[in-house]
Amino acid sequence: MVYYVKRGVVPEQRHTYDDRNHIQKEELFGLRAFDGRYSLLYHKFDPAEVESTEVEYREILSPVDLIEHRHLRTGELGKLDNFYTGRQVLFFNSSTSTGIIDTDANTDEYFRNALCDEVFFVQSGSGAIQSPFGILKFRAGDFIYIPKGTTYRATMNERSFFFFTISTDHIDIPAGYMNGYGQLKEGMPYYSRDIQIPEFVEPEDKIGEFHVRVDYGHYYLHTIRHYPVFDLEGYDGYLYPFSINIDKFAPIVGKLHMPPPVHTVFESDHFMIGAFLPRLFDFHERSIPVPYYHNNIDSDELIFYSSGNFMSRKGIGEKSITMHVHGMIHGPQPGVVEKSIGAQKTDEVAIMVESYKWLLPTEKAESIKDKNYQYSWKSEK
Repeated sequence: MVYYVKRGVVPEQRHTYDDRNHIQKEELFGLRAFDGRYSLLYHKFDPAEVESTEVEYREILSPVDLIEHRHLRTGELGKLDNFYTGRQVLFFNSSTSTGIIDTDANTDEYFRNALCDEVFFVQSGSGAIQSPFGILKFRAGDFIYIPKGTTYRATMNERSFFFFTISTDHIDIPAGYMNGYGQLKEGMPYYSRDIQIPEFVEPEDKIGEFHVRVDYGHYYLHTIRHYPVFDLEGYDGYLYPFSINIDKFAPIVGKLHMPPPVHTVFESDHFMIGAFLPRLFDFHERSIPVPYYHNNIDSDELIFYSSGNFMSRKGIGEKSITMHVHGMIHGPQPGVVEKSIGAQKTDEVAIMVESYKWLLPTEKAESIKDKNYQYSWKSEK
């Protein structure tokens, strides 16, 4: 849960009006029917108005049914379409998909994901996410969170590259980071003041033709409305888009190697998203800085490599993705443990998705994989 926000003009009390001659159109924007996190949105026009609809069926993702450790060089994929339709899914399961966006294209079309919460890590570029809540500017290093059901328009200032995770599971700030009053606790990697919310702007009031692409998974519903999409006169509550930049994070370090959960940024029922960031290494006099070998018995570990020196892996570069699969041991490659002794710090930036529901690679992922990666733990003689 993020903090309570109130912006613009809202009635003195919920479900009432202040001016009989100007009754705002109140919308409950909420999760889990009426029992989850929510905001109340006050529109100038009817938010349910739709003039026409059209269905566009999407290509169904085809999985590659081969379990093996993988290394993908995502920079080889190149630009593809816009922020909405240019999502190149590389791994997925029944609830979650993850991949990359590489685009400099803008469109006047609006977008709404009806099924999934969305999290984007901005690898490079800049721009803005405009929604009824206002304008949320983004830059390299931002995590952008957009709750399901949000209508928005993404604008690129330049060519921009994103690593994304979208899911029908609700994505949230880790429950363990919060105290009983809903505040982020002391000692966490980030705090409430590090969270950026949209800059609220005056509502649009020009009648026209507004195209909204609604994502329903296997198909898009194209809708046209005449009332403006960004007509919000005010809102209050706890559910809205926000961003956090990794520059604000304070990574947790210890005397001995700290496991991945201490680097969690977001969590859901079936996965967590973490960030490995520049930090000091362990201060035990005989510490081994690199991660120890581990067997993902019931989870898959996907890592997007953003920048820096990736001490535990060889042959990895910017925009690489590795997938270390359930049931197969992995860890530092031969010789890495010995070379790491005495290292004081790391400058790596890497984003991890630890999925407790197995992720399957797509055919696109298979097309850019390093065919020799599975054997990168082969003994050096």
